[in-house]
Amino acid sequence: MSILHKTHFSTPPVMFAAWTGAGNVGVFAVDYIRRKLNSHLFAQIDMSRFITPDSIVVNEGVAHFPDAPQSVFYHCHNPDLIIFESNAHAGGLNDVEVMKAIVDLAAELAIPRIYTAAAIPQSISHSASPRVLYACSNIGLKDELEGKGLIAMPDGIISGLNGLLLGFAQNKFIDAVCLLASIPAYASGLTYPRAAEKIVEKFSELTGIRVETDELSQDVEAADPMFAEIEEKLKEFFSSGILDSIQDQSYTNDDSLDKKNLSREDVPGYIMDRIENLFRAAQRDHAKANELKTELDKWGLYKYYEDRFLDLFENDGTD
Repeated sequence: MSILHKTHFSTPPVMFAAWTGAGNVGVFAVDYIRRKLNSHLFAQIDMSRFITPDSIVVNEGVAHFPDAPQSVFYHCHNPDLIIFESNAHAGGLNDVEVMKAIVDLAAELAIPRIYTAAAIPQSISHSASPRVLYACSNIGLKDELEGKGLIAMPDGIISGLNGLLLGFAQNKFIDAVCLLASIPAYASGLTYPRAAEKIVEKFSELTGIRVETDELSQDVEAADPMFAEIEEKLKEFFSSGILDSIQDQSYTNDDSLDKKNLSREDVPGYIMDRIENLFRAAQRDHAKANELKTELDKWGLYKYYEDRFLDLFENDGTD
């Protein structure tokens, strides 16, 4: 880690750290706070030694390497805050090195708590107000967090560095909290400002650091028509007229089963193999999604695969 200039605080600052992830919720929120509080760069981690480019950028026929990824620290005073934001996932032991650099700096500056943020994709509309859940590194934080209206995350995992940092902070005896905002399942590959706005509001409430969300509200308003259009297209795609036009298929010895009450374990293995094949086909050609949806409904499995199914319709990027 390279310290560009020393920083000192009269009171121990809190830290907010975030990486890119589903909906870009965490990094969008932390970058907004950085700009609104007029924070200043004071340290950075050189990620070029960790990252091997896996693509080339072409502009008007000319190829060049992509911009080097950034992992940078900002500080502001009154309120006292350290911000870390990164657009890079180094992977494996390199990520461990980055985590250790962050918590080492936090320990050096006597930071009492680190916040991160992430998204929870759910089957909700873009017009729904996101719920904010929490995961924390210390059971003693639960009463405080729930007293602020936060809900404990259901048992499971938080993938990515926005979750992993909690474990490294715990090893350094630093309290850490991940704020998780719900987003529509189809929006995982998009930037979702409505959830970022909720994260900023909860962060302000928890820390007492006042951050106006006026510009975020404008971002939400500007993005709403796009998400409304996506949802309308999904509704059209799965309208009854389209689905009714698909010829149902029957399978020998299957019709005697009560499919509506089947669990995944009860479905014949060759049907599960067929569903996996249909998912792969639908990833390549969205026209196959109708056949996949029919098969899931036929066996009462759509409720188990809903998030994965909607993920097929995320924005496609060029690898």
